[in-house]
Amino acid sequence: MQLTARSAVSPIIATLLLIAIAVAAGIIVYVFTSSITGNLTQGGGTQVSEQISMDAYTYPSAVTTPVMVLRNVGGGSVTLSQIFFDGNLCQASGATCTAAPTLTTGPGCTATTLPSTCGVGIYTAVTLTTTAQTAGTSHLLRVVTSDGGTFTFSIIAGRSG
Repeated sequence: MQLTARSAVSPIIATLLLIAIAVAAGIIVYVFTSSITGNLTQGGGTQVSEQISMDAYTYPSAVTTPVMVLRNVGGGSVTLSQIFFDGNLCQASGATCTAAPTLTTGPGCTATTLPSTCGVGIYTAVTLTTTAQTAGTSHLLRVVTSDGGTFTFSIIAGRSG
């Protein structure tokens, strides 16, 4: 029986090749994920800085007008451009809202009608004139800013919160 000499990669070289492949794959994954997170944090700068909270609301009975107290809690000024009640744009001829929203603002907001730009930390009371609603029913209030930010809140007819 005759043995033939075969050339093969030694175990040491094979181990070094596997380590090099693993390091290269790790570098590729790192570059890929860091570029994705960089784009996500830099691309939506204005959206990240816009934040509106509803600190309180009063909707004492089903036939009265709801009043929501909104506050700009973001890092910059916010321009409130549209308000929707149960998916319908609140305007003078709307199906649900029978008049345009009115805003009761202190110093720091530019107008008492929409659009209104409010500075950081400023409270705005938004009054809606709606058609009669059934007491105890939940209604969605959606506030849209001029930059496209959308903030949704829930209010209940006949309650305050």
